[in-house]
Amino acid sequence: MKERLRNSKYAKPFFYIVFFVVVFVVFLYSSFPTEGIKQQVISQITDNTPFQAEIGSASIAPPFSLKIKDMKLYRSKDRVLKIESLTVSPSLFSSSNIIPFKAKLNGGEIKGTLSVNKSGRDLDEINAEVKHVNIDNLLAFMTGSEEAPALSGALEGNLQIDFAPKALGEFNFTVEGLEVDNLMVKGIKFPALKGLQSVFSGNIEGRKTNIQELNLKGDGIDLQITGTAPLLWELSKGGVIDLGYRLEITGGEYAKFKGMLTPYLAQQRDGSLGGKIIGTVSNPKFEKDSVKRF
Repeated sequence: MKERLRNSKYAKPFFYIVFFVVVFVVFLYSSFPTEGIKQQVISQITDNTPFQAEIGSASIAPPFSLKIKDMKLYRSKDRVLKIESLTVSPSLFSSSNIIPFKAKLNGGEIKGTLSVNKSGRDLDEINAEVKHVNIDNLLAFMTGSEEAPALSGALEGNLQIDFAPKALGEFNFTVEGLEVDNLMVKGIKFPALKGLQSVFSGNIEGRKTNIQELNLKGDGIDLQITGTAPLLWELSKGGVIDLGYRLEITGGEYAKFKGMLTPYLAQQRDGSLGGKIIGTVSNPKFEKDSVKRF
């Protein structure tokens, strides 16, 4: 076979093509404008999000993937989200605008696909799967609030959002080993809630997030929340919230809090306490009101 190829009249053109491709690839990798790409990514983040960004390095990974390492997103230096690596893999040989990506952060990873419009500037759709991402201080980072409850645990789940012509999608998440601290209700601070089972699911429609199920359940406590909130990626901008909740305290170290909260919350027929959270993300207000959503 090798002898036939060597003696073929197409041998010389074939080897020239192979040589050209090899030289082109070597040239592409060696001359890739990493600094320009870094600055472009940073510019897109600062122009379109409330965050500032820093990037350690950018490079091309075989065959034609852009790999960014040591990315930091922050509002202030004490609230930083560190992304160990982000790999984006656009196809040079396809007209498809679907771009696979993978990000490693907080001990886990997020992977999926992005769909961009023809201009390459606006996001049309995202599909993502989250695996074992630690959520320590993630809520405070997203909202920018000093009073946000402190959360910890490993986030698992998925989301799908179509942004054109308006946001429309759904999400479903759980947190393994969820712990909640700094939880305040009517000025009463709860002790840290540990070992909770959790579900967070709903859909996104237009300018709001419809929370169909937000359930935190542990030994002696069961909290359920439904209602509407701002878009997940716009929490830092504030926005209106309209949430109803049902709180059931059955005993243990939380029993004493039931008596303290009863004057401020509506008594439900099953003995649980209920109410509403209205106002804005930055200034929520708890109202004593019976909620019929549960």
